[in-house]
Amino acid sequence: MNIYIVIITIFAVIFNLIILIFPKNIMTSASNGLILWYKYALPSLFPFMLGINFLKQTPFPLILSKILSPVTGRAFKIRGYGTFAIVSGLLSGYPIGAKIVCDLYNENKISKGEAQYLISFCNNSGPLFIIGTVGIGFLHNKDIGYFLLAVHYMSALAMALITPKPKARHLSIGTYKYISLWDNMRESLMTSISSITVIGGYIVLFSIICAMITNITALLDIRLSPVLSGIVYGLLEITNGCSSLTDITQLNISIISGIIAFGGLSIQSQSIGYISLTDIPIGRYFVSKLIQGTISFSMAYILMEILPIL
Repeated sequence: MNIYIVIITIFAVIFNLIILIFPKNIMTSASNGLILWYKYALPSLFPFMLGINFLKQTPFPLILSKILSPVTGRAFKIRGYGTFAIVSGLLSGYPIGAKIVCDLYNENKISKGEAQYLISFCNNSGPLFIIGTVGIGFLHNKDIGYFLLAVHYMSALAMALITPKPKARHLSIGTYKYISLWDNMRESLMTSISSITVIGGYIVLFSIICAMITNITALLDIRLSPVLSGIVYGLLEITNGCSSLTDITQLNISIISGIIAFGGLSIQSQSIGYISLTDIPIGRYFVSKLIQGTISFSMAYILMEILPIL
């Protein structure tokens, strides 16, 4: 039997056993995960999902490509529809950047080389999540939210600079295919609702996994410090991790910065779900997010030594 199948089977058995052993705690964690999704992820992600999906079916990507291609072509060796992926990836939030790149590649609007390059830095957290959810919601400090957003964008730019530029040909920009307003609205709503529902499922799933870790460590009398708990939870799910590090210290803010740039396994699972529908190397993408997380942590820590943030 394939070792991968064995591992998945063992995990599934353990997962269900823990649910049976700690049913009350698991139900509470699932409820908390749903609340996190409803209060923070839904309002910060869904508007951008809807807007990006709506714009994607209009002439806007063509117009934006023609306007920004001279700039993106010089800076990133990206022209055409790739410019839309860069802009939407910076503004929309996880995992929309990955979805946009994969959609454009599957529609033959960008080349494989461009897709591999773009996926390394275009899948980022959105400004509403960083400023609103983390800065104002968790830390009660919008200035730190803006600081985290600036560091996040700088880490994405760093990835764009250190990742080898695409050598593949640039595909023609193409033409706009007309679609009615009502068809556009319906398609955008259906796609956005489907995507945000899947994100909610992942948040609940990884909230349950975080609760399982808490229960197991308590059963084994292993005590995790708040910082270590934040790191563990953050590596699993970004919202749970950031909400665990609410004490405003240089180390905590830097860890939050790293967690946001990496995205957590929950976000990566969602992103890899889109990437797996293409022939873009998954391992290369995952490593790029680990590197970005490390860069973002280091940048935040160093800048907080210099700037009067706290």
